[in-house]
Amino acid sequence: MDIDHSSMRKSGRAIHDGGGEFGEAVNRTWQMLGPLVPYFGDPDSDEAARIFRRGQDGHPGFDAACDDLGTALRDLTESYRAIGDAVVAMSSNVKDAEWAGMMVKNEHLKALKEFAEREDRPLAVPSTPVERD
Repeated sequence: MDIDHSSMRKSGRAIHDGGGEFGEAVNRTWQMLGPLVPYFGDPDSDEAARIFRRGQDGHPGFDAACDDLGTALRDLTESYRAIGDAVVAMSSNVKDAEWAGMMVKNEHLKALKEFAEREDRPLAVPSTPVERD
């Protein structure tokens, strides 16, 4: 198997870092938009604001939608990081599993390979006739 491990590790780190950059961009956006939420009304004193912010009749409101979106964005950010880490780990695991590398590291595989490649010696076969009853 021909794999460019340095490229694979570089790609994994880029995916991981992309998740961090995405998370930072989401946080910057929330820092700008979050202060606007109080202008949507006070749900403790205004019925329209309560319905909009907290929901009604089993329908979620704006606050719940923001919480759900925040959770989804955190999950997306962490998923990028986890996928990037997995790509780096996958490269390392595949590299360790490559035959040539395994032959150097694992004495059992080395011995098995030598056994498979050896010249078979002829087996001793009796030359005396066998009597049958």
